[in-house]
Amino acid sequence: MVIAATFEADGSLDRTPVIIEKGSGAIDQAFANAAMRAVLRCQPQLAAMGIQGEVRFNFAPPPAQETDGVSPNAPSENRLQEMQDAAQRLQAFADRNRHSREAMKPTNPEVSKTLDILCRPSEAEKLDELSPHEYKTVVSYTRALIVVMNIYEDPATARSQKAITDNMRGLGACLDATLWSSRAAVTITKKMFSEMPELSSNPKAAAGRDQVYSNIGLVIEGSLEALALDGMGASWCDARLAPLTALFETAYPVMPDKQKVTLRSAMRRAEKCSDQTRLSLKSLLQPRQP
Repeated sequence: MVIAATFEADGSLDRTPVIIEKGSGAIDQAFANAAMRAVLRCQPQLAAMGIQGEVRFNFAPPPAQETDGVSPNAPSENRLQEMQDAAQRLQAFADRNRHSREAMKPTNPEVSKTLDILCRPSEAEKLDELSPHEYKTVVSYTRALIVVMNIYEDPATARSQKAITDNMRGLGACLDATLWSSRAAVTITKKMFSEMPELSSNPKAAAGRDQVYSNIGLVIEGSLEALALDGMGASWCDARLAPLTALFETAYPVMPDKQKVTLRSAMRRAEKCSDQTRLSLKSLLQPRQP
């Protein structure tokens, strides 16, 4: 964002600063407005510097540090590209083998190798630490994981109850990674609207936020459906509780009331997986002390 301001001889502003360069989206406009407020708030300090005439303030994010691996805070560009390539390979493999349940089993060596690239829960958990300007990173990461879940939710991939259960059991790491990255999507969206209140009054931005929350609701509901499958086993279900709980606690408070009702119903179906699952899911809906 570039803000132009003109200063008088005494250091005061000659007129209201103007935005002369910015992006075209709603988020870009919000950043530009924030930059304008920053210039106005800093007027006393600027006046003390003896500035005179027109000055252009360039607001730009710091350049991303290039890295060949995964940084402490975010996946590298190389890592994101690796995930996108793996997701495309998996989709192509699924298209070629749409009528072969055997070929698409998560234990298939070719499939398993691709899933290992895509599904890394410990990495996805760290996405929650990213800042709002890294929103696209979270989106890119999550989209690659959604490809996996979409493929295995396709009736052509597993036509029998047993095949569905077997596939889902082999996709535990992918479900965990999806839950963690979805939590990051909610968290980063909440940060954006908290740090830039003007987004709430922007219809397009607000609609985008609501769509994110709606999509996350589907992720939670889908994971609960997996826990409700007969034959999943207590250990498998209990291992999913940490990321599910983290996502649920982040997303549930911001969801529409209708979606909350749907999720409560899904939780009741999932409670049968194990005693620990029942206790954990029940505790999520307990009233919390402020």
